[in-house]
Amino acid sequence: MSTDTDDAAVRKSIRLYLLVGLILFCGTLATVAVATIPWLDVGEHGFDKWDMLLGLMIATVKASLVAAVFMHLNHERRLVYFFAGLAAIHCTGMILFIGIAEGDSIRDPLFYHGARQDDPGGVSVSRGPFPQTGAAEKGRGWFGP
Repeated sequence: MSTDTDDAAVRKSIRLYLLVGLILFCGTLATVAVATIPWLDVGEHGFDKWDMLLGLMIATVKASLVAAVFMHLNHERRLVYFFAGLAAIHCTGMILFIGIAEGDSIRDPLFYHGARQDDPGGVSVSRGPFPQTGAAEKGRGWFGP
């Protein structure tokens, strides 16, 4: 009697794994299609931030399916979800901090090449806060031309 219920449970698990595998395969095809087919291009022409966002959303759904089904996290206790939530918050915070750092004024050319001509209280235009080297005097700054 128990073998019948065990066989049914195994068949149900196999069906679930095959369904999730099919969904993951379709998600991979969708990611490739978004990246390569021009009429599926969202945002501006070519690969831009909207294409990246759509690809990352598809990847997030796929990773969640893998974690829930194949790693059996759908049967775990609340403590696992707490730590997973903390990790998600940490990753989101790190992405935000990287975005803020990219927009920081340290990359501003005025930071390295001095103040504007019309700024009476600024440093001289020829000298920035760091000593000038031969490359900077030729018009190339710290981060390239």
